[in-house]
Amino acid sequence: MKSQRLAPLSGIAFVVLVAVGFIPVGGNTPDVNDTPTKITSYWADHHDKQVVAAILVALGAVFLAIFAASLRDRMRGARGEGGLWRNLILIGGGASVAGFLVAVGFHVALADGGDHHFSADAMVALNALDNDSFFAFAIPLAIMLLGAAGATLKLGVLPRWLGWTALVLAIAGFTPVGFISFGLTGIWIIIASILLSQRAAPASATTTA
Repeated sequence: MKSQRLAPLSGIAFVVLVAVGFIPVGGNTPDVNDTPTKITSYWADHHDKQVVAAILVALGAVFLAIFAASLRDRMRGARGEGGLWRNLILIGGGASVAGFLVAVGFHVALADGGDHHFSADAMVALNALDNDSFFAFAIPLAIMLLGAAGATLKLGVLPRWLGWTALVLAIAGFTPVGFISFGLTGIWIIIASILLSQRAAPASATTTA
């Protein structure tokens, strides 16, 4: 079916939207160590731009949900094998979607705070939450990769090298190099999206025949 080929490609849409929202649109937002004056002035001056960044990330989260569901659905072995790993994919993916939306909420609150002149103390607190919200979506994404690694190595739906790569990235996601792992996870998702879409085409043709 056409949906079986298109659904995995949602992973590419997720990566592109989040990357654009984080880098060229979102840019370098204030750090937790920045002064209250710098934090409040930045968010007052960049309200519209940061709201757009938040919207892009929120849209990306929608596509992540579709990708995680598609990935879990494809990781199905004979007689229901791999159920544990498939459930980890869905749990991790769903929790990561929730984490992205929480981060979006903090981001919009900061933008509104700058626009409506919240107190400096409130802006500093919101800015700290915005910076630390990375863990709310990055760690669950590592859990999703752990499930994908286990399912791939057990069932062989994707190439084994991609399964081992997912395992390494998942483990790294729980370490101080988690920021690097998060970036490389985007590349993994793009590759997995393309391979899953390509492998769905012959299966769909066989089913139709």
